[in-house]
Amino acid sequence: MKDPAYTIDCARILDIVPMLNLERKYFDACWHSEAALICKLIEQEPMMFRVCKVNGKVKGYYWVFPLEHSIWNKIITGEMSEGELVKHIRSFDEPELYLYISSVIVDQTDKLHKNYTKALVYDFGRRFVLGRKSNAPDVRAIGAFTISEGGRRLMERAKFSYQGSFRAHGKEMKSWAIDCRTLAQQSVSEHQQRQVRKIA
Repeated sequence: MKDPAYTIDCARILDIVPMLNLERKYFDACWHSEAALICKLIEQEPMMFRVCKVNGKVKGYYWVFPLEHSIWNKIITGEMSEGELVKHIRSFDEPELYLYISSVIVDQTDKLHKNYTKALVYDFGRRFVLGRKSNAPDVRAIGAFTISEGGRRLMERAKFSYQGSFRAHGKEMKSWAIDCRTLAQQSVSEHQQRQVRKIA
């Protein structure tokens, strides 16, 4: 099956409804976002929301929030709720940022969902981890907590370090983090290994 042409870009206001439809499809109601809040955040900093589209239709997305270390640590360890973090979002232009991955969702009913996941992971790496441009964000570390098996597998494959667990909404959340430099080195090493295998 040939891959359709897909694009990854910053979310726009018209993407909010399809993004939230995917969120409602795969996450419990306690994790659902408010459209008005997402609209405000996209207007504040569109780079926090990256969407994968095929023929203009949203097939997946990831959301990240730039924070200072103390707030970031409270979010990934469950000391602070996601609802509170919106008051602490920093600009991508500021120094010493800590990224919190809030959500990664791909339409699992699409036969090419794995391709979209890979494309989003690649986009994340290029934009936030391997950025060599002078205007690339100064990201020091990346963290998340997982509420699904898919999320856990994604963190493990990316070699994030398990930080412990906490309970939220009656469920156990697993916390993950990685230093940005370490993640960049891993990404370069894995790319080199793939190139060697191709040559062999």
